[in-house]
Amino acid sequence: MWLFWIYEFLGFAAILALIFAYCHFRKQKFWHFIWHHLKWIVISIIAVWLIIAVLCWNHLYNATHCYFRGVSMHANTKYSIFLNECQIETPSGAYIPIDRSRAIPGSSDDHDGNNFFDSSFQQ
Repeated sequence: MWLFWIYEFLGFAAILALIFAYCHFRKQKFWHFIWHHLKWIVISIIAVWLIIAVLCWNHLYNATHCYFRGVSMHANTKYSIFLNECQIETPSGAYIPIDRSRAIPGSSDDHDGNNFFDSSFQQ
């Protein structure tokens, strides 16, 4: 999620840099130009924000899904954009892929299978 906000900040900085460069070459005052064209500048900032949000839509959805999955499991989770997977924190502090994990070592769900057959098939 932090990468998304970095992209948003860089898009905003790029718009301001382009406006500053335009004012410098046209010999206009920066704040005067912004004040007189405030509507178009706000529209351009919103357009860039939406373009970045659309480009990052899949990762934003996966990060939100991973967060709520961690909330429902009462565990710390994070979404890795680089690996494109949701990861869960183990008791040792390492993160492992949540889709390929079954019981986390050291948790109350960790059992060896013998107790499962003893407790579930008793009459």
